Amino acid sequence: MAAGLRLDEISLLVVEDDTFTRNLILSILRNLGVRTIAEANGAGMALEMMATTEVDIIISDIQMSPVNGIDFLRHLRAGTRPAGVVPPQAPPSQIPVIFLTAHAQAKLVELARAAGVSAFLTKPIRPALLRDRLLQISATLRRQEPAPTPDQSAQPGSAGVPA
Repeated sequence: MAAGLRLDEISLLVVEDDTFTRNLILSILRNLGVRTIAEANGAGMALEMMATTEVDIIISDIQMSPVNGIDFLRHLRAGTRPAGVVPPQAPPSQIPVIFLTAHAQAKLVELARAAGVSAFLTKPIRPALLRDRLLQISATLRRQEPAPTPDQSAQPGSAGVPA
């Protein structure tokens, strides 16, 4: 069984409407060795970015406006988009999502789980705990290998062709 992706191989999208908190998260991620990080100041922007940005894991705040984190996750999973977001539809996505929240009430956790969240972290953010969650999730991720071209598959010694 192949190993998952290392932290320096994953691409993250941080969705946080508070600039200070978003910058703090970005700093922590860089210190953890994550190299590819996109950022969005809200759910609408994040959903628009999904059309053009390759993302392995999303880290999102729950308490955002006008679209909160749970609604963001519901749109992501269903492939729908809130009014005004371009494109208006997209393929449903199972990209792992980690929610950050200062409010971990049972009802909120229940709603997030029903929407398909992958993990929760409470604020204030603890770098070691964030690293652990990222490692747990990245262990399940694999990069798609490009399909061999017809020329490659006919070469002696390539997969399926004896040398």
